[in-house]
Amino acid sequence: MDTSTSVSQWRVFWKSVWYGIIAGMISGMVKIGWEKILPPRTLARDATNPPQQMLQQLGASPRLTHAYVYYSTDQKVFWVALILHFSFSIFFAWLLIYMAQFNKTKWIAMWHGVLYGILIWVLWHLIIMPICGTTPAPWNMPFDEHFSEFFGHIVWSWSIVAVAYFLIGTQHVKTLTNKYL
Repeated sequence: MDTSTSVSQWRVFWKSVWYGIIAGMISGMVKIGWEKILPPRTLARDATNPPQQMLQQLGASPRLTHAYVYYSTDQKVFWVALILHFSFSIFFAWLLIYMAQFNKTKWIAMWHGVLYGILIWVLWHLIIMPICGTTPAPWNMPFDEHFSEFFGHIVWSWSIVAVAYFLIGTQHVKTLTNKYL
């Protein structure tokens, strides 16, 4: 690989990281908003939500995973859960933006990111978390949860693409392309 290609690849990587942080933060807020409109879990099942449960399975204490601060006098903000939520969004926003820059993986952004949201939902909610025992088997979860998570992931991933499309379209140094987004 020549030096110019190497530099170019690093620029694509780092600009994808930067745009992934921005798109991940915004899409994370979109997903939280979606879950306020259509809560995916009952209050009892959400007492320890899946990210908190997964962190506990990795050895974190319930005291840590349920750590909170007060906002507006009496509103609990579970900051560890928010860090997990936004870390997930940022990582997967970066991955989508980065993969969409290459011919071999451009398919990942199909249908303005809808395919990506469905894939993430299938991987995490139907395969990984049930296999790990973080959530019940998919057939033991209520339809409401599947409905909310399925469409929530579609809206989440679409918002990643919308933000990325704007950022790429307005960049001063043309490092990334909207060709596949």
